[in-house]
Amino acid sequence: MGVGFRIMRIVPSITATAIFLSLITASTARAQYMREDVQDPHRYELGSLAVPVGYWSNSLKATAGVAGYTEGLFQPQVQEYEFLIGSFNGSYGAVVGLNSLQLKPIDRLFFDGQIYYFRTQQDENNIAGNPHFPNENAGANRSGEYDYLQSASNDFIGGFTFKYLLPIGDGRERLIDHYTLRDGLLDAGASGGEGFNPLSSGRTFLEVTPRFEYMDIRSPYAQRHHWDTTGLQFSAVYDNRDWPLTPSQGNLTTLALTRDFGIAGSSNPWTNVSAEIAQYIPLGTSSAFRQQVLALDGWTSYSPTWHQSGTPGHLDVRTGPPFYDGAQLGGMDKMRGFPENRFHDRAGVYGAAELRLIPRWNPFQNIPLFKSSDVAWLQFVGFVEVGRVADEFTFEKLFSHMKGDAGVGIRVLTQDTVVRIDLAASNEGIQIWANLDQAF
Repeated sequence: MGVGFRIMRIVPSITATAIFLSLITASTARAQYMREDVQDPHRYELGSLAVPVGYWSNSLKATAGVAGYTEGLFQPQVQEYEFLIGSFNGSYGAVVGLNSLQLKPIDRLFFDGQIYYFRTQQDENNIAGNPHFPNENAGANRSGEYDYLQSASNDFIGGFTFKYLLPIGDGRERLIDHYTLRDGLLDAGASGGEGFNPLSSGRTFLEVTPRFEYMDIRSPYAQRHHWDTTGLQFSAVYDNRDWPLTPSQGNLTTLALTRDFGIAGSSNPWTNVSAEIAQYIPLGTSSAFRQQVLALDGWTSYSPTWHQSGTPGHLDVRTGPPFYDGAQLGGMDKMRGFPENRFHDRAGVYGAAELRLIPRWNPFQNIPLFKSSDVAWLQFVGFVEVGRVADEFTFEKLFSHMKGDAGVGIRVLTQDTVVRIDLAASNEGIQIWANLDQAF
């Protein structure tokens, strides 16, 4: 949940992995915690870092910038970050954010916030307006692969999450968790992992997120598409993972209701409800692997206020979320074999399985270039995904003609950040994604 990046369809290079060292995306699933290494007490001392970044992507071309990261600003568990980039095709953007600020004197109340602006000269979006597909709903489950607009776009996003930790389970006594690690894996201090009972295990949050997004797309066919969304997201999050950064067991459940009231400049009112649950199953260790985990994820989304009229290719949707919100699939987290927001409709369903393996071998420890990055482990991942969007929330619609993809990934843990590079293949080609944090 929360606000994160939607900019990347990246072909990574060595310098692209530097994005990780400083950029932390705001996420309600990120818990408040401190950590120490059982073998090196000074390993995770607080500090700041600024590094140059560079990469190439389809929409941005050659891109360069700078990223900064500070731990311990205001309070020991607080993480602050900023990211500024520009490309040689005239695109540019900036992000600034803050995580895990404890709002005293209400000790159980925490704050995450992020503001993001990006201008892209050659953005690709699966929305209506391509004259080569006059009788088709762009983004629908059976829409054409090339039914998109490639054009300049402006995107301005803000989200400010207030999270209240309920006094139950692990949150009864510990407001801020303290984990003891052994070379990047949990050694002691698990905050969850056993069963599925919020009263005895895990941490439960009630969250409110005032949020907005203003997006403007100038079509090459002399059309202008503009969306203003403002509103509130209400969430209940039960985080019963043993260690949130790379869980080896437990589960994570999120229930969310998002309401745009159609005020403060909003394009139209709408409501969306969603639910997601992830389960992590430990598979033990072996002579080759320090950790083996099967991670499963299930998600669904529905917009009860959605009303539509018209014919295919000329559909008028009122009181429904824009294409980048609500029930949408494709991108770096859900249906990675397809472009960002490739599919969107009134309802959606998604499922994934990942086999995550952390070998005992870690080549980064012997490469001088990565010494300062403190890469604790390397993880190999294989995954499969299925999903579907539909204009009705019915079993017949959502579980027929489903889309699918499969892929492999590499993850590394550097300091407090998981850097993820995934390659996924579908019937529409191959996508490569670089991002932070696990997909789920």
